Amino acid sequence: MIGWYERTIQDGGRAGAFWLLLALLITFVIVRGITRKIRAGEDTGRLKDVSVGGVHIHHLVWGMGLTLSSAFLEFRWQPDGPWLELLAIAFGIGAALMLDEFALVLFLRDVYWTDEGRKSVDAVLITLLLGGLCVLGTSPIELESSADGSRATVALALGINALWAAAAVLKGRWILGGVGFFVPIVAVVAAVRLAKPRSPWAHWFYARRPRKMARSQARFGPAYEARWNRFKDLIGGKPTSTGHDVDSSG
Repeated sequence: MIGWYERTIQDGGRAGAFWLLLALLITFVIVRGITRKIRAGEDTGRLKDVSVGGVHIHHLVWGMGLTLSSAFLEFRWQPDGPWLELLAIAFGIGAALMLDEFALVLFLRDVYWTDEGRKSVDAVLITLLLGGLCVLGTSPIELESSADGSRATVALALGINALWAAAAVLKGRWILGGVGFFVPIVAVVAAVRLAKPRSPWAHWFYARRPRKMARSQARFGPAYEARWNRFKDLIGGKPTSTGHDVDSSG
C-alpha cells in the first residue's frame, strides 16, 4: 500500500485530491452515524444539535466555514506537504458537512429526514464517484493530449465528449454523464438511451410523444425508484413517510 501510494498518488501529484476525497468519505459516514443516533434518541455524548439564541445551527454552516478557510489558506500560500494534505483534509471535512445537507439548500427548507432529503445522499455519491475518477483515473485532457493531436483536434474531441455527457445529464442520468466525461463511451451510451420521465430532456422532447413518455415511465417507474431508494436508505437512513420530521440533522 505504501509503495502504491508513493508511486500512484504522491509522485502523480494527486495527494491533495486523495486526502480530500478520503476525508469527505469518512466525515460523511461519521456524520450520518451521529445524526441517526440523534434521531433515535441515543446518547451521542457532546456531539449534539447546536442552537444559538434559539436558532438551530446546521452542520452545513460549519462546513461552509471550514471549506472557505482551507481554500483561502491554500490559494494564498499554496504550501507543499504536509500542509497541502492537511488543508485538503480540512476542505474534505467541510465539503462533507455541506453535501450532507445539500437537500436543505436545494429545497430551501429542512428536509433531512424526508424523501427529498435523499438528494443529499445522491450529491455525496456523485461527488465520491467523480472524485474517485479524478484521483485514480486519467483526465480527459491528458487522454486526448497523449494522442499527439493538435490543440484544435484535442479541443474538438473534448467538446464533442462534453456534449455527449451533457446530453446524458439532461436525460436524468447524472452519474453516467459524470463518468462519461472521463470515459467517452459511457457518455455516448447514456446519451442515446431513454431519458428519465422527470428529466429536462423528457420535458422538452417527450411531451408530444406519448409512446416515448410511456416507455420512459414504465422503465423508470416505482420499482426502479424503490430499488435505488433502498440503496440510499441503507447509506443515509430511511426517511419519514410524512416528509416533515423533527429537526435532528445536527
